[in-house]
Amino acid sequence: MKAIISTIDELHKTVKINVSTKIDVFEPFLQQARDIILVRYLGFELVEILEGDTIPDRATKLLTLTQYALGPLAIWVGNAELSVRISDSGFTVAMKAGEYGAASDTKIGKVEESLERRGFQYLDQVLEYLELHADQFPEWTQSRYYTLRSGNYIQSATQFQEIGLVDIDYSRLTFESFRPIMSMIEMRFITELLTETLDTSLRAKLDTQQSAAEKELIGSIRRFVACKTAEIHTSQASKTNRSGASNNEYKPVIRPLYADIQNEGNYFAEQGDYFYTKIKQTLNKYAVEFGIESVSEAMDFNSAESKIFNSFG
Repeated sequence: MKAIISTIDELHKTVKINVSTKIDVFEPFLQQARDIILVRYLGFELVEILEGDTIPDRATKLLTLTQYALGPLAIWVGNAELSVRISDSGFTVAMKAGEYGAASDTKIGKVEESLERRGFQYLDQVLEYLELHADQFPEWTQSRYYTLRSGNYIQSATQFQEIGLVDIDYSRLTFESFRPIMSMIEMRFITELLTETLDTSLRAKLDTQQSAAEKELIGSIRRFVACKTAEIHTSQASKTNRSGASNNEYKPVIRPLYADIQNEGNYFAEQGDYFYTKIKQTLNKYAVEFGIESVSEAMDFNSAESKIFNSFG
């Protein structure tokens, strides 16, 4: 078996590097990106197929797309080490005259951002290709990514953007990174409000024919979950928490929208309140059909018991 990227020429096609450098220099980072990123999204079996001495015809295009993702991701995870030389003087960086000086954190940071963005954009293309040709890659169903794809009211990046009405550039990676938050929101607000019986009934019909009442309710739930997720992700507290992390990670971006620029009033928070009220109105409208009692339409999201991150407070 051989690596997905096994030569310096293959790596050079995906990222700007000096072709005179030996591939051995990059192998630790290619391996790391393979193990912690590709295996998660593609699964062990499919990755091993792409590493085979003979690539089946069905995987030829997938291999090319995967190489374009793996190259930038490998240099991204190893950029800090690759950008400097380790000597008895500590960490140094090459200067114009062949001398070495202190490495610039700003310079390294900009390169990391570029590699991260490009690598994950290509990984998104890999996932899109797999979704379009899922019948050709049954091995993909064993991946961690695939097994976590269901279970929420919003089932795809397309639904998040077109039904939830929050712009995430249709990114599957951004959507998948939101699943823990969406699950927490659904558990804290939706399941408790609907009761487990109605909640279970609605989830069972997400991919089947729905009555007018169910369709209206599910639509409001999806918009609420999307807006509440966007509110949390774009809040000042959330951005502060993310900026405090030092580890490499994929950073999904939702464009923050402010109803009040001066005071940074989060527009997604207002929309979340609106759609939560719509959920309650729909429940009251079809209470008999749903077999439930009417609910109060008032909701104070600022109360202590309603703050999702209150326990971290």
